[in-house]
Formats: sequence, structure tokens, C-alpha cells
Amino acid sequence: MNEYAILIKLLTRTGTPIGASVDDMLDALGLPEDTGRHILFKRLASLHEKVSEIGLFVRHNPVAGVFYLDTSDDVKLQQDGTSLPDRLAATLLIVITLAYQEGGWVSINRVREFRKKALRGVMDDLRELQGSGYVEIHQDKKQVRLGNRVPFEIDYESFFKELVES
Repeated sequence: MNEYAILIKLLTRTGTPIGASVDDMLDALGLPEDTGRHILFKRLASLHEKVSEIGLFVRHNPVAGVFYLDTSDDVKLQQDGTSLPDRLAATLLIVITLAYQEGGWVSINRVREFRKKALRGVMDDLRELQGSGYVEIHQDKKQVRLGNRVPFEIDYESFFKELVES
């Protein structure tokens, strides 16, 4: 099996999250931790160029810290009748921002502070978002994290770039 076949296998690995971390790829390719990153990223860039001709793209999920293979270049929420209502989009934006800053679980009270809503209203929003796969509420109902759907529908790089520019 050549390096590209190994990378494809890792980048399409199923589970939660989908894809592979840098450490997983370094181990699978037998590259050293210190100097291997440079080689790995050169291989990923080369793989991206090769597979982009057939409509595949190497993407990064910064929330889970993994790379994965995607099938579209334009990863955005659909703008037809399936877009989120403003109140849910605002709550999701707060969760995304806090999760991006802190990683992992985020306190629901922090979400409530930023949303400036009653706890009940925030919980209603989070339950709706959880039903759609956008967030996951912890069993103790005091923390929330991004669901499996978010990293594959939102291109974080362009999302935060557009947010800063507007």
C-alpha cells in the first residue's frame, strides 16, 4: 500500500469523528513526530491536488482536530427553505464560537449569557438544534458541544473570515 492509499483510507475512516488526526497519520505513515509533520502536510497538499480533479477535497475539522475527505468544494448551509431560523442560527453561532475557542464541552450558562435569553429559551433552542444534529447536550444538561453535522456543513476557515470582514 503506498502513502496515498494509506492517507485515503485514514481520511475516509468512519466513526466519530470521521477522518484522522495528524498523530494518526504520522503513526500510519511511520513518520517521526518532529520532522514528519512537514512531510505529512506536503503529502496532504499533493493528495488534495490529485483528488480535486475528480471532485474530492481534503478538509480540516478544527473542532475534532481531524482531516477528512469531502466531496464538494462549496461547503455551506443550503439557502433554500431548510436554513435555520434566526434564533437558532444565533444560538448555534454562540456555541460554535465558544467551542472553537475552548474546544469540547461549553457551559450552557455561558451560551445563555451571550444570547441574553432566559435559560428556558436557550434550552429550547439547544433541544431543537440537537434534534437536527447540530449540537449535543450533556446528560447533566449543563454543557453542550457541537454535533456531528456542524463540521461537515460549515467551512470554519471561510466562516470566521467572513465574520471578521463583516
